[in-house]
Amino acid sequence: MKNLLKSDKIKIRFFGLYLLSLILLFLSWFIGYYFLPEGLLRGRTALSSLAGDSAASSMILEFFKIFILNILAFSVIIAGNYILRVKYFVFGYLVPLAWTILYGLTLGTNSFAILVAEKLAPSWRVFLRSGPYEMMAAVLLAVATDQIAINKSESFFQKSETVAKSKRARLKGRNWLAVIISILILAAAALREAYMIFEL
Repeated sequence: MKNLLKSDKIKIRFFGLYLLSLILLFLSWFIGYYFLPEGLLRGRTALSSLAGDSAASSMILEFFKIFILNILAFSVIIAGNYILRVKYFVFGYLVPLAWTILYGLTLGTNSFAILVAEKLAPSWRVFLRSGPYEMMAAVLLAVATDQIAINKSESFFQKSETVAKSKRARLKGRNWLAVIISILILAAAALREAYMIFEL
């Protein structure tokens, strides 16, 4: 995993971080489903509070609501990447990983803002939902912008140093392309989620 995240290639860093996120997804989902009470997280997270407990009046409005809320989470990834890099690991990586764990617990405890009939047992069928693709988009954004840190440190136990402006990396064309793709994936996932809500 370390070697994947240290790679100079965006697609390899993406693979490493997304693989880690999927492992955390299924682990947290398993814990939520078998060991935690149903509805444990409902209304207790910032995004779910903003989303509310009812759908918008139309699928298009629901799409925009989901998309904008997720873009807010994307901005936290950018902020994390900007704040600090510790060797090959930037703070922005923590956001999709934490988001993935939260999604797994939400699946396992049926803590969605809009109720599902029953808790969902861990299954590959999660890939028919929008969640894994929202996570995919978040991971891609994180690895595409992980060079923008203004502070760096050689370990979590050492004081960070400011990166001189002349040594700060600028996003290249492939980075911007990955950012655009991540936003398109996010939009497609938001549309899928809005459709699923109104299909129910």
